[in-house]
Amino acid sequence: MRGTIFINYRKDDSSWNALALYNELQKYFPKETIFKDFNTIRPGDDFVESIQKALSHCNVLLIVMSKNWLEVKDKHGNRRLNDPDDLVRIEISTAIERNIQVIPVLFDNIPMPTSADLPENLRSLPRRQYVEIETTRFEADVKKLAEAIKELLPPDDPAIPKKEDHGNTGGHQPVQNTSNQNVQKPQHENVQNFRGNTNVPVVKPDNYLVFAIITTVLCCLPLGIVSIIHSTKVDNLWNAGQYEQAKTASNQAKQFAIYAAIAGVVVGGIYLIMVAAGAGLGGY
Repeated sequence: MRGTIFINYRKDDSSWNALALYNELQKYFPKETIFKDFNTIRPGDDFVESIQKALSHCNVLLIVMSKNWLEVKDKHGNRRLNDPDDLVRIEISTAIERNIQVIPVLFDNIPMPTSADLPENLRSLPRRQYVEIETTRFEADVKKLAEAIKELLPPDDPAIPKKEDHGNTGGHQPVQNTSNQNVQKPQHENVQNFRGNTNVPVVKPDNYLVFAIITTVLCCLPLGIVSIIHSTKVDNLWNAGQYEQAKTASNQAKQFAIYAAIAGVVVGGIYLIMVAAGAGLGGY
């Protein structure tokens, strides 16, 4: 378990934000070097032991914070962050003790917590430079975060994609005879060959993740969640070479996000009509 990049989050506060961040970071780092509990801990594994093992190989810990991060309470009404056995607190304090690079990642325009808000072993956290991620510029913000992470990792870290060595030819690439042959177009992250046809480049479909998150938060939670589920499949299917399935997942993500938006408008319209009707009755 290499876990070079560790994503720390609280399920009751930022589960979907953490999932979206995890999927987006795979554009820049190999999946196996990003530790997140649901994808790395196997059934039957000791949860605390697995986390401690991952932290022992961790270079960067990302703390995903959303609106309720500070105030999430347990079943007894006590703030979970005050519990010394709280796993989120243990992960962060362990990373601080081991001098792991800790980066708070703030969603939903929340402010950075102050030292007075935190338990004693986390009070150095506000001194660390944080990163803000806006849903309206999600992909651009995550790209900047990924670039910052790469600067923090050692050159031989497994999370840094290795450049292929094609040999030293004195600065010149060998010229190949392309007569009577189809010239293959160069590929990059958004252009790949489709079904072996080297003359037809295909643009990777949009995952509509930002649209899905916005409609989930602002419009209709159930339909928005379905949209998010489909959107998270797009990149994985594409990278696995399942291009048609990736396009289908993209279309479904867009479709359910639109449904969520329409549902939000309809519910909002009905609510306004009921409020207006109530105000009219109150006048008699």
